[in-house]
Order: sequence, then C-alpha cells, then structure tokens
Amino acid sequence: MSVELETTSAATEDTLQPTLVRASAGTGKTYQLTARLLKILLQGASPETILATTFTRKAAGEILQRILSDLAFAADPEDPAALEKLRNQIHLPGIPPTEIAKLLTKLVRNVHRFRICTLDSLFSQLARSFPFELKLPPAWRLSDEIEEAWFRQRAVGRVIGDLEPSETTTLLSMLAKGEAKRSIAREIQTVIDVAYSLSRLSGNEAWHGLMAVTAPPREDWTRVAGDLRMAASDTTFKRHQTKLNELAERLELGDTEAIADDTFLARIAQRIRCKTPLMFYSKPFDESLDPAFEFIYQIAKSHALVLLRAQNEATSRVLGRYDTQINGIKQNARVLGFEDIAIRLASALGQMNSSALDSRMDGSVDHLLLDEFQDTSAVQWQVLRPLAEHAAQVVSGEGKDDWQVKRSFFCVGDTKQAIYGWRGGVAEIFDTVSTQIPGIQVKNQDESFRSSPVVIDTVNQIFQHLDRHPMVTESTHDETDKDHFEAIAVRNFAQKFPTHQTAKKDLPGIVQFVTSREPLEPNAKEKRAAAFDDAAALIAELANKQAVSGNANASIGVLTRTNAAVAEMILRLERLRVDVSQEGGNPLVDSAAVEVVLSALMTAEHPGDKRWRFHTSNTPLSADRGWTSDRIRRSIFDSGLAETIEQMVTQLVTVCDDRDTIRLEQLVSLAIAEEENPSRRIRDFVERVRIQRVQRPRAAKVRVMTVHQSKGLEFDHVVLPQIDSDLARTTADVIIDQPDLSQPPSAMTRYLRHTDWHYLTDRWLQVFGGNAAGKMTEALCLMYVAITRARQGLYMIVPPDKKIAANSKTFASLMYHSLGCTADPSQAGTVLYECKE
Repeated sequence: MSVELETTSAATEDTLQPTLVRASAGTGKTYQLTARLLKILLQGASPETILATTFTRKAAGEILQRILSDLAFAADPEDPAALEKLRNQIHLPGIPPTEIAKLLTKLVRNVHRFRICTLDSLFSQLARSFPFELKLPPAWRLSDEIEEAWFRQRAVGRVIGDLEPSETTTLLSMLAKGEAKRSIAREIQTVIDVAYSLSRLSGNEAWHGLMAVTAPPREDWTRVAGDLRMAASDTTFKRHQTKLNELAERLELGDTEAIADDTFLARIAQRIRCKTPLMFYSKPFDESLDPAFEFIYQIAKSHALVLLRAQNEATSRVLGRYDTQINGIKQNARVLGFEDIAIRLASALGQMNSSALDSRMDGSVDHLLLDEFQDTSAVQWQVLRPLAEHAAQVVSGEGKDDWQVKRSFFCVGDTKQAIYGWRGGVAEIFDTVSTQIPGIQVKNQDESFRSSPVVIDTVNQIFQHLDRHPMVTESTHDETDKDHFEAIAVRNFAQKFPTHQTAKKDLPGIVQFVTSREPLEPNAKEKRAAAFDDAAALIAELANKQAVSGNANASIGVLTRTNAAVAEMILRLERLRVDVSQEGGNPLVDSAAVEVVLSALMTAEHPGDKRWRFHTSNTPLSADRGWTSDRIRRSIFDSGLAETIEQMVTQLVTVCDDRDTIRLEQLVSLAIAEEENPSRRIRDFVERVRIQRVQRPRAAKVRVMTVHQSKGLEFDHVVLPQIDSDLARTTADVIIDQPDLSQPPSAMTRYLRHTDWHYLTDRWLQVFGGNAAGKMTEALCLMYVAITRARQGLYMIVPPDKKIAANSKTFASLMYHSLGCTADPSQAGTVLYECKE
C-alpha cells in the first residue's frame, strides 16, 4: 500500500531524506516525529521495518496513541477537518481517506510488530536475540534499581573481604591521596559510583593515560635552599625576606606537603606560563630567582601528579576487582541491568554483519526514528550507530515508484534541554550526527506552540544575554582557571541561542522575578524557608484566583532543584490546604507513619537495637500493645510480610491523617510485591522502601516536582522557588578523554582540584576544562527547561541577597544580569523584573 505522487517536483519534496531536527521547547517535537512516522507508513513501509525509540514508556505510548487516533479521525468520512489536518501534517495533499482506513486496519492487526519503544526496551529485545554472542546466562532476567543496589553492596563486601590488612591500608591511602579515611567500604563505594560505568567502556588500561613527572633530586634541595637564604639576606623588603626564608626552610626539612599546599605556587605557575612578573604584596621578585622558583614548582608538580597517578592506579585495581565480583554475583543470580546489556551490545554489534542483525531482529530496520536524541549516552550511540548508518542509506525503488524511499533516518532533539549528563547523556553526540551520517539535512524549529509572547520574550532576553554576567565580562582568559572554561560555556550558550518565536500571539502572560520576605536568620536554611513560604503563599493565591474566576483547569507547576525541596514545598502547600500532587514520587519514608512501621520491622531484625524500640514506644505498635519482636517474626513466618504489615497499618490508620493513610496503603502494596522477591530478609524490604519512589495516586492542578521530572511537561503557571542555588555543583568526578564519542574513552583520571590545574599538560587542561564547561552548559540547560515549561505565568522567587547583583554563580544572579535588572536585590519584597500583557 502506498500513495503515488502526482509530479516529479512533489516526489522530490516528499523524499524522506536523512533528517536531524533541532526542536526548541514547545515547538512540536512529538508532532514532527508522528508526522514522519505516518508519512513513512503511508508511502508503503511495512510496520516491522520501522523502529522509533524514545526515553520513557509514557512518551512511546503517547506517540503510538497519536498515530492511531490521527488515523482514526482522518478515516472518518464525517470528519473532513481531521482528514485535511492529517494531509497538512504529512504534506501529502492527495491522500484519500480509503488509504488511511487501510493503513489503520493494517496497523491494528500488526501493532505487535510496530516497534515504538524505549531504548532500554530495544536493548532488552536485542539481548534476547543474541544470547550466545553476548554470553548471557540461561533464563536471565532484568534487575531493578533496588536489586542493583543490593548487588553493589555484596560486591563491595567481597572486594574488601579479599584484601589483606596491609593491602587495605595501602589501597585506602592511595584512593584518598594519602588522607586519613575512616571507612574503606565508603571510599570504595564512592569510587564505584563515580567511575565504574565509564571504566567499563574503556578497560583498566585507560587509567594509565596521565603521566607524572619526576621530582628534582634531593641533593639539590639544600643548594636551592641556600640560594633562597642568600636572596632573602640581600633584599630589604621584609615580606619577600619572610617568604624566601619560609620556602628555604621547607626545602631543608624536605616538607613536600607544605610546599605543595602553598597558594604561592599558583603565582609561580603564572610566571612560568605567561612570563608575567612574579608579584608578592605588590612588589615583584627579582628575575634571578626564577630558577629557584621553577625548582620548587617542579617539586610541587611532581607531588600532585604522583598522588593523582597513584589514585588512578588504585581506582583501576578496585574497579577491576569489583567488576569480577559484580559480574560473578549477577551471573550466578542470572540477572543483568540495562547498563550491562548496553555495554555488551556495544561490543558485540560492531563485529556483526547487517544480515545477521536483520535475521535475529525478525527483519531489517529500514526506518529509524530517534526521539530526545540529546540525552543519548555514548554507549547507547555505539549500539544505535550501525542501525542508523543502515537506515540512512537512501535506496529508491524502480519504475513508477521511483519516488518511494526504501530507507530513512530521522532524529529529533534539543541540546538546550540536555539535562541528563549525570546518567550518561552526552549532548555532543547530537552535534556529531551531521558528520557521521552522510547526506543528513538539519532543520531548526524555534516557533513555540506552548508559551505566550511574554514568556517567550523573557526566554530570549535571558538566554541571549547570558554574557552580561560578570563571570563572562570579568573572565581572566587563563586556561589554568576553571572560571575561564565556565565563562566560555556561558558565552557560547548565549551566542548559539536561537531567537524563539511563538504561535500563541494573543495569549496573555506574566513574568515576575521578586525577592522574598526577610529571612529570620542570615543562614541558608532560613533563606530557603523565606523563599518557600512566599512561594507557597503565591501558589495558594493563584489556585484560589483560578477557582473564583472559573478557570479551575489551569495547572500550576512548582519546580525545584532537589527532591528534599519537593517534600518541603508539599508540606507547606498542604498546610495552606492547597490540593497538591507530586510528579515521579518520593520514597514512602516522607510519611512519619511509614517510618514507624519500618522501625517495628527493624525491631524484629535487630531485637537488641534500642533505637527501633524507642521510635515505636509511643505509638499503637509499641511492645506493650502486642507488637514485640518475637510476634513480628512469627507473624511474618506464618502469614507473610504483606499481611503482617497490613495488620500494623490497621492499628496505625486510626491516628493518621489522609496523607499518611495513603502512604500506608502504598506500603502494603509494596509488601505484596515483595512477596515475589526471592530475598526474604526484612532489612532488604526496609531498604527497598527507603529507596523506591512511589507517586501519590492523586491528580491535582498544583504539581510539585524537580526540574528533571518536569521534562516534557507544560503548565499554565510555573513557580521557581529555588533559584538561589549554585549553577554547577562540584562533584568527585572522573574525567575522561574521549576524542571520538562513538568510541570508548582513550584515557581517564580522577578529578584534580581546580586550584591545581596548572600542573596539567595542555591536552589534559582542555579535557578538564571541557568537563567544567560541560557542567556549566548542563546547568544552563536545566534553567532553560524550567523556564520553558510555562504557558502563561512564570514566577521566580529568591531570598534577598546583595550577591545576586555581584559575581555570584547562581541561577538568580544569572537572571538578574541577563534581564538587565537594576533594583537592589538585598531588599526584601522587591520586584526585580516584571513583564505582563
């Protein structure tokens, strides 16, 4: 089934060339993807030859629903408007309704072969098609997040158990760069959290890519110390005398630590790199001292890089042992995680020919469509790239159907919304597709079908003027300084930001940027409380206005940076009797009643631990009311965990409010699901409850969530109460050197504090700087996502602080300078910026 086009020009226009769409927020990304799918189907492609991937099951379901509903409405002879709408969407003006009806029938009959799925689902299907090539255990299954945490804990325990006492001490010292640490388990867990996923892609040899330098011979230290003493006696400037004698003494004592920790080393580095005068208290040192200072610098440089190399070697050893243990545990349990599958596929698919791939997948993937491509990780692209290259090879038919394209490639995304770097997303892959996929055409979509002109104008004002911030205007251009790379990231984001337009030209809107009331105390906790209290009052006012005006369907999104802030905002709103729900959910321990049940269960697990008994002592579950540790264990043994918890809940609900009652009911549901888990330890269930997120089963017009959870959503009004936090957060990162994103990293290293970057080679400076720039860019993307969720109202609330108008690296400061604000941000209750229509 296909539709024959009328003219050659029309055929050229409708050829499905490989296409990359850069779709800004609210510009109809899903609409374009759906249109492309419909066009492929209506031009004769079989459903089994099409593969469309996205990142959530919800998005995949939405795409399939749109396709079926659009076809159903367009096939209705009594709805000519729907037919015309579909024709305009797919740019096939002559498509008859009979063809649409045939396609709908075909799809319904073959919906099981129509692959619209998440990447995780696709990789799972691929793994089941190649069990021997991937060396999968028989009857394997997928693990969940909680099981993965258990496996990690067991693997860490085995790694520690295999270490000799002396080896443990040495390894701990190397991992911590010689610093004293109290817990080897905690240190190893940190290493695994920050390094294991990346290390799996490259192997342990990548950890040896950073080279150390040899320190000057010890016999020369005394000689240089003498030179410094002599120079100190020759100068009349007391400050210089003191500093030279201090350095000489450290050389004489061989105190490498003191030499390396001296902040004066950064000035020496500047002198060596830039040949600028070496200033100390506004007076330069004599150039004759350069050899002595360079000697000291080499000592410090060697010390810093030797410690870093030792940390890399220790990290490599730990990860190697951990990899052996975790793979053994999973192999025995016949369990794999999504990351395990992706890594095995990335290695295996590159060695397979296309015919083998087609036969195992029950047909060739001739049409590939990728959604939210900016969130694709490097390893995911390594799996997808062979499929993409195959689909991008345009092969036309013959005869009268020359216009019909037999293969096609389409990907859509927005690097301005790349906010998942913490889970492996690499936005740069989006930019490399244009070079790796030959003949691809790039399209830009910057007209919003979501937001009012006021909101869109504010978006343009903020992001096109980011370079007004002092971090950019006052940049030192010093490549050994992290601030230099962050300034570049901000400047580039502003320069590349496209001017947004809106199709909602008559939609009214309002944007407000205000300071909150004065906090009770000038500390971080009270400042946040002030902003949150004012935000809650504003939300309550908005909700009441909508109810009074009859616009009860208007939605309000409250977006925060952290999950802890979500819980705080919900508590405040409930106190104001605002009907509120939570997106994505929180662990059930946000309920005091649930905590009581967990404490009772832990009493049975650890009868001698008085903490749990104390927690339940003044509740209906206290021991004197029957719930002793022995009774709990007997009840679990006789009746099961779920029924035991249900009995406890029955007693607790008599003293609970509606919120806690709902959470207790959800706890029972978790316990019922736990009955199917082969691990029956009570503490395992308690740990699951503390980790697993459970959404409250209630829809409300006011929804509170993190910015990450708001991705893909939109609200009539958006309130941002937490914009005084730092833009880019410092973490114990692993830095990777990966010139080609479609290949594994070529070298890796643990993080070096930014004050020591001057010790790095030019290549590693660029790698470290690129990491800092990437984090700053991701922070800007997070801000973009938050702001562009709003249709009509955008409200930003920040505690009063004079730093907002200065060189403060916060969201609030960035907005203040970008919007050209002039009001004093240190004054409470001040309107810093307002625009409405």
